[in-house]
Amino acid sequence: MSDTDPRQPSGRAPAEPEGGDAACWLDRVCAACGAIQDTAPFDRCQRCGADPEDR
Repeated sequence: MSDTDPRQPSGRAPAEPEGGDAACWLDRVCAACGAIQDTAPFDRCQRCGADPEDR
């Protein structure tokens, strides 16, 4: 028989979920206005219309 009650918290933090966002979104940032784009590479900024080559 165990001394611990399974209904009580164990004191351990829950495991972090795997995956998530990429570590660097720099290739999605518009150099002209700073907007984050939905895709990378992007042809034109969704906010200001700047070309990403204008960096």
